[in-house]
Amino acid sequence: MTAALALALATYLLVADGIVALLVAGLVGPLGALLLGVGLALTWSARVRALVGPRAVRALLLGVAALALVDLFYFATALLDGFLHLLIALILLRLLTVRAPRDLRDAGLMSFFVLVASSAVDVSFGFLFVFVAYLLGATWMLLLHHLVSDSAPERGSLRLRGELAWVVTGASAGALVITAALFFVIPRVGEATLAFRHQMRRMTTGFSERVELGAIGEIETDLTVAMRVHLPDGEPPPAVLERLRWRGLALDVYNGAAWGASRGRRMTLRPSLAGEVDVAVRRAPGPLLRQEIVLEPIGTDALFVAPGAVRVTIRQSAVITDDLGSLLIPTPSSRVQYAVDSELAGGLGGRPPEDLDPSVRSRYLQLPPLPARVGALARQITRDSRDAYAAATDLTAYLSTNLRYSLNLDHTPGFDPIDEFLFARRSGNCEYFASALAIMLRSIGIPSRVVTGFQRGEWNPYGNFFAVRMADAHAWVEVHVAGTGWVTFDPSPRAGAASSSNNLALYLDSLRMQWYRYVVSWSQQDQVEAVARVRSATWATARWSDAAAPGRELARVALAVAALVALWLVWRLWRPRSARAAGSVARLPDFYRRALRVLARRGLVPRATETAREFAARVAAASADAGALLATLTDAYERVRFGAATLTAADVVDLAVLATRLATPGPARV
Repeated sequence: MTAALALALATYLLVADGIVALLVAGLVGPLGALLLGVGLALTWSARVRALVGPRAVRALLLGVAALALVDLFYFATALLDGFLHLLIALILLRLLTVRAPRDLRDAGLMSFFVLVASSAVDVSFGFLFVFVAYLLGATWMLLLHHLVSDSAPERGSLRLRGELAWVVTGASAGALVITAALFFVIPRVGEATLAFRHQMRRMTTGFSERVELGAIGEIETDLTVAMRVHLPDGEPPPAVLERLRWRGLALDVYNGAAWGASRGRRMTLRPSLAGEVDVAVRRAPGPLLRQEIVLEPIGTDALFVAPGAVRVTIRQSAVITDDLGSLLIPTPSSRVQYAVDSELAGGLGGRPPEDLDPSVRSRYLQLPPLPARVGALARQITRDSRDAYAAATDLTAYLSTNLRYSLNLDHTPGFDPIDEFLFARRSGNCEYFASALAIMLRSIGIPSRVVTGFQRGEWNPYGNFFAVRMADAHAWVEVHVAGTGWVTFDPSPRAGAASSSNNLALYLDSLRMQWYRYVVSWSQQDQVEAVARVRSATWATARWSDAAAPGRELARVALAVAALVALWLVWRLWRPRSARAAGSVARLPDFYRRALRVLARRGLVPRATETAREFAARVAAASADAGALLATLTDAYERVRFGAATLTAADVVDLAVLATRLATPGPARV
């Protein structure tokens, strides 16, 4: 393959990598990527490029400019989309009108901005492979452009050798290592990602302050990962695991068809410099469950945590808490990472013992007009219950054993949905079960509220985290028990979302978690902790060295002797080959080595099996002037190398002048 062809191929691969980046980021769909690929293939055709003359180029430029304006103001859904459409059109137009190597270079460099735009909206693990491929391709393109353009015209016809591939690959690997090192060392500034454009899920998925009955059922078949919850201490014990859920929003107002959150007392808390904020007072000095959470953009400002959260660590300007126990952030970005410490005491979700004053108590007893038989059924089930906890337990047992879980949520207009659920349809999803329990409790004077969030998800043993999917969206009930506080009850008999038993899929998902944790969300605090760990390890090593002082000198001597032996073995193994190579280079006089460099720039390189005289004859056939000069230089080279001749100072100067004249040879004067 010639250098010119390799340059064109490297440039087209760079542009193709940019198209793949757009596909990975979701900025174009599969059909759009296919159309761009077809357009890229058409620009490769020499016949197509031959049809584009100077007038056509001007017309295409004007057309692209006009379409870009129309697209920006009328069709593009975001500024980034309009910019990308214009950029891709300019890249294809540049490839369509390639006349020189710099045109290919310009197209390759413009594709870099496609990669930058994609990185602004996508930070998935797949983007790493796109970036590495671009780095390799860009290194190849820049080197080939220099090789083709920064020399004589015939240089482009040079054929590439294996040594060049190793050099470029090594340079690319070195650039990747240096880039990775700088990434972890350079101080972090601002957010890890820029949410220029991201398609948020709609707020009606059950995580807004108004949830209609059946809303969560719409997403219970969606296996998209909504969040990953890493537990640094490993999987919790079974007693904790059985009741573990991820609490989102609490709802206390029911209007007969939907639940909502009243505008009660809210408090805005500012995190410390370390990002920590205390969101509740600890009940007791018991164990805490540490959670490190990566929340995908699901269209909500709620933070999902294990109930009983007392501390949140997050890189946000503020954390908002309300008297329902919900945690929110004012401006969620495209992806949110945070850590939470939750108390395990009190049944996962119990708050400190408190007595509700009459105004607050009435808030959790609010009910719209209901069919009388709903309250009658609640009283019948709890007639033997001793207290609020026992009543909630009895109602939960009745609902989970006598009604069936179903995603068939057809509702008859004109009928009360809870009455129909309890007495007619006798089946429904988690919202119907939670709503029925809360309403029945309120009908007998027990304060309650509905909570939306997620079930615990699928445990990944490779990364020690739960993969929580949209299908894990769930609703349950918190009941206020005198002397205990808010206690969790879940009457729904639903099973968890379908989980993957594929070990490979679990392992790849653990890699994604590591990517988000240590690359996408690498923060200044992480840098400080890494430095502290290095210092701690160094200090521990120093202490060990002091303790092992008697044997330290002996160990140093042994290491020094081992190093000398290793160097001697390497010298014995590699010296013959190195010596021959060094001798070969040393036997090449300076004037002849310079002549070969000058001729190489003109595309004339000695073959591996070619003698000096044969090479001189081939040069003479290509250029009589260069052949005459090289013949004189070859004669002097043979006398010095094989005849042991000694050159005078005047001879050295004359031969150097002849070697220099090979660049622009004139009439040979010997």
